[in-house]
Amino acid sequence: METLELFYPEIAARAGPYNLDQGIEFEIFSAKSSYFDWAKIRFTEDFQPEISLSRKDPGSIELGYNGVMEEVFTGYVSKPYNKGGAADEINLKDNMLLLEDTQINNTFLDTTPQEVIAYVLGQAGISKMKLSGDSFPTRKKLPIRQMSAVQAINAVNAAWGTKKLFFFSGGVFYWGEKPEQSKVYTFEYGVNIISLNRLGGVWELETVSAPFVRHSHKINVVHPKISGEQEVEKVISSTNDDGFIRTKIYF
Repeated sequence: METLELFYPEIAARAGPYNLDQGIEFEIFSAKSSYFDWAKIRFTEDFQPEISLSRKDPGSIELGYNGVMEEVFTGYVSKPYNKGGAADEINLKDNMLLLEDTQINNTFLDTTPQEVIAYVLGQAGISKMKLSGDSFPTRKKLPIRQMSAVQAINAVNAAWGTKKLFFFSGGVFYWGEKPEQSKVYTFEYGVNIISLNRLGGVWELETVSAPFVRHSHKINVVHPKISGEQEVEKVISSTNDDGFIRTKIYF
């Protein structure tokens, strides 16, 4: 486990050919309850450039400290950017955008869910995946017609009577698996916890920018209210009204 003192976080955002590291605000949302992560990049009043972006242009957000940056969001522009009502905001969605735009029309014979999902991902151009190693009975026939790749994966879950979660993390597609975690970070009362409250049956831990924590990760909490290892359900990172970067971790 590693305890960090977090000060002076840095931000760098990219959208299409543009690098944005000043005059911007952002919000990143990642949760188990959503099969995709999304992000928004907003321009402040002092910095609203005239830019041209199309849907599916690549986008990313990096956060870090002391010049060491970590990519906390990678994906694509989800809506065309223009000088209309949303001229000060770029909307991004992770790689699930590719699956939403891919249509599947096929009949699978003598197949397993892993085989079907691997095919579906291949149709969307996704090669990095980690699929559950659980054994499932072979299904003689599974027709999938006029479905997006996301709908097809839901159809696979329904056909085999499973409810395995699927999502992208670090550009890798996970189905029934969780990202490997090299470190379990510690958040400690009086050190790097701004606040810790119980809300609607879950804990909300607020800290400064914590780009290394994502949903399904384990964290260690040391606090008078609760202590021990916790599994993250949701993470929201954003700039607050004062311009500071804050991360809220829910478990």
